[in-house]
Amino acid sequence: MKLIAPNNIFSTIFYLSLPEKNRPELILKESSLVTQELLMTKDALAIIPSLDLINHKDLLVSSKIAFSFSGLLSNSYLYYSKSDQEFKSLLIKGDVSSNEVILSKIIFKEIYYIEPKIGLDVSENFDENKNYLLTGNLNWQKEKFKIGNSFSEYISDFLEYPYVNYLVVSGDEEIINKFHLQIEDFNKTIIEKLPKILEKINLGDEINDFIYSNQFLIDFNFNVDQIEGYNQLIRLLYYHQIIDDLFDVKFV
Repeated sequence: MKLIAPNNIFSTIFYLSLPEKNRPELILKESSLVTQELLMTKDALAIIPSLDLINHKDLLVSSKIAFSFSGLLSNSYLYYSKSDQEFKSLLIKGDVSSNEVILSKIIFKEIYYIEPKIGLDVSENFDENKNYLLTGNLNWQKEKFKIGNSFSEYISDFLEYPYVNYLVVSGDEEIINKFHLQIEDFNKTIIEKLPKILEKINLGDEINDFIYSNQFLIDFNFNVDQIEGYNQLIRLLYYHQIIDDLFDVKFV
């Protein structure tokens, strides 16, 4: 079995929390490429950006595991310009996925009634006079997250439910069922293993402390609140005419 995953800190924590003797082969990809890699790979499951599902509705979704955020801990952070007080534009940078592209067009309109011009930035520069949405490991470089605002918190506060950032999916029901046999109360497992995992990843004491002290703001179990949070997310896309129809998720 193979596990295709985005190359970020939360995928790493998830993978290292799996039972070592039964860990699938790990294939790391950019978030935007994970779903396509899954479609080309046999005997695999994948951790995909949750909004990729709107274009791949036939994929089977784990009913037990997802990556959900509801506070300061996030895979994406907003960095506001020191000079642009009107928030006219926003650059998305890093391991960008469908989630950041779509939700950045919606969430500010919903909360603040503004529609900033959205653009992608592939440069290595970070201009303090511009507004950024950084996603993935860029947030942990030079401890940049300390001056950022959790994008997940914006979304979860608006939805009043956890923000489901990633789903675990496959094209094969048997593969998901086999994977489910390896996991029991995954949050408890991660709580027990997290100190050693953070030590192994070694992002630095301050980042390790931040993740450890906010570990309860990420949920790897796909429970009732998380499922409703995802349903609310899909309804939001429907309301904004991103999708033409609501659809039923094919849970396993």
